[in-house]
Amino acid sequence: MSPQSGRWLGLDIGGTTVKAGVVEPDGSWERSPQVLPTDLAGGPAPFLDALADFARGFGAVDGIGIGCPGVFDPATGALRASANLQPLVGSILGPELEQRLGLPQGSVRVGNDANLAAYGEQWKGAGVGLDDLCLVTLGTGIGGGLILDGRLYGGTHGMACEIGHLVVVPREQGGLPCGCGSAGCLETFASATHARRRAREAGLTDDLEELCARGRASEGPERALLHAIGRDLGRGLSYVVSLLDVTDFIVGGGFSGALDLLLPGIMETMEARRYGTPEPRVVRAALGEDAGWIGAARLAGDPA
Repeated sequence: MSPQSGRWLGLDIGGTTVKAGVVEPDGSWERSPQVLPTDLAGGPAPFLDALADFARGFGAVDGIGIGCPGVFDPATGALRASANLQPLVGSILGPELEQRLGLPQGSVRVGNDANLAAYGEQWKGAGVGLDDLCLVTLGTGIGGGLILDGRLYGGTHGMACEIGHLVVVPREQGGLPCGCGSAGCLETFASATHARRRAREAGLTDDLEELCARGRASEGPERALLHAIGRDLGRGLSYVVSLLDVTDFIVGGGFSGALDLLLPGIMETMEARRYGTPEPRVVRAALGEDAGWIGAARLAGDPA
């Protein structure tokens, strides 16, 4: 689905900053050189006041989209849960911003940040031309966004494609505790956080850039560890293939820079588990840090 013609503002609320930009009526886009600190020390109201002031700086727009980490109630738009933005839980961000900006009801639309990053990549990034894809974000945790039949799919309860919390090793088989309350989740094996942990446990540097540099330079324990992490990541991706028949994956997030080293392990596992599907395609995201706000701008312009 392509957005309606218009000037759309996208806001991507992260744990430390809000990134933003505008997509123009001709389809061109530009990220703002400015970011807004995500300062929630004083509670949600002062932050939302600052967010409204930030949005005003972009001039007249036809609509605003907001991406935010967490789970939104599809019926009300309320942020129901967010591990990294707890003070905003319970806020209904769309109406709050509309009220502050004097905009008509429905002018501000909200969604999960990983879902909107997938939406951005499908529109203007590595997913152009694909009707079905899964975006995987590798960072502090592992997030996911899902496009099915050309449309963003968030699920009935806003929880679709929480790929980082697929259990790949049950607790009783040694799965480590996860921040979600379960154990053995994919992100406890293949997120940047746990890649550092695994490196330390192996007696290697936990500086991931250095770890990757050494892995690229020669065969050795660094390359072997990244191959093993890739195999574990491939296990999670293979579940998506089996459940949804999605075979195109886009990998983003800070740890996606290691994809060249993770990919052999990913494909090894996925090939071993493949049954009746085409060979999966796993590529790096093209939009980098712009994917979230571009997807949010696209959401703002979606036909109601």
